[in-house]
Amino acid sequence: MPVWHVSVSAWSRRGERSRRGERSVQPAICEREAVKLLRGVGGGREWWHWNPDALVGHLRVGVTEAEFATLPKLRAVNDAGETGPERPRTAR
Repeated sequence: MPVWHVSVSAWSRRGERSRRGERSVQPAICEREAVKLLRGVGGGREWWHWNPDALVGHLRVGVTEAEFATLPKLRAVNDAGETGPERPRTAR
């Protein structure tokens, strides 16, 4: 299934990967920003995965049939990695 995909991480004001709040607040902040970035595209299902080792979150949203029809016919690229559990869209 083709998906829209965004990867999000939090950085300190000094330009360093932030580890502050990595177990509680940081994943929620990254998820909120990922949802904003994919607002307006995709269908009614999404997959969120937080990687605590890399401090990176991944949000994937299924491409709709109408969106797929507008995409150029190029070589497909695999999106490897954990997808997280499927769920209804957080926001559209």
